[in-house]
Amino acid sequence: MIHWQKKLEALKNTSTCRITTRGRKTGRHHTVTIWFVVAEERRIYLGTLRMGRDWPKNIAANPAVLIQIGDLRLEGDASLVTDEARRADIEARLASKYWGAWIGSWFGMKPQGVFEVRLSGETS
Repeated sequence: MIHWQKKLEALKNTSTCRITTRGRKTGRHHTVTIWFVVAEERRIYLGTLRMGRDWPKNIAANPAVLIQIGDLRLEGDASLVTDEARRADIEARLASKYWGAWIGSWFGMKPQGVFEVRLSGETS
């Protein structure tokens, strides 16, 4: 296991991460704080209740992202998950980590979009 993967595993119960995308119009960095789930094989999953937010639109234009969890900064490529079975699995993982998502699922509330980030390594 690579050193950063050990750090990531240690931070998996952290409540939020920060994702930085490149603006699709301005080219400037855009950072937001969101929920995440650490997954297998150098991946994390993200979800959003609104696909109209800037960060999902930015990912559609440029999948390169920076993820910060605690003091760990990682780079990777994000993609929208469209396969229904994988999407349902990711939604269940988010609901098991976050009670707000779990309760919302009782009322039919679920993310409009879920994303997989394939991590390539640590960045400074």
